[in-house]
Amino acid sequence: MPLKKPAGKRRSTDSGVEPDRGVFSQEKKDQRIALFLSDFDQQAKENIREMKKELDSLLQTAEKAFTVELLKMPVAIRKMKRKDLL
Repeated sequence: MPLKKPAGKRRSTDSGVEPDRGVFSQEKKDQRIALFLSDFDQQAKENIREMKKELDSLLQTAEKAFTVELLKMPVAIRKMKRKDLL
């Protein structure tokens, strides 16, 4: 036999949205959209800046590792052209 829900609690019919939210003028809506888009652009630019910093850091790490490995090789091999080595 299926379990029944307790009859005491009912869900609220309030959706949490302000009842007069739909009465904004078109100008007010446009202003809110413009503000949202400018904030979005600003966050995107900040994310791009952070990614570029991370990329630069990774490139520096790779270059340092390459230099260290190159220094481990004998001088004759270091002076060889890459195509001759491979």
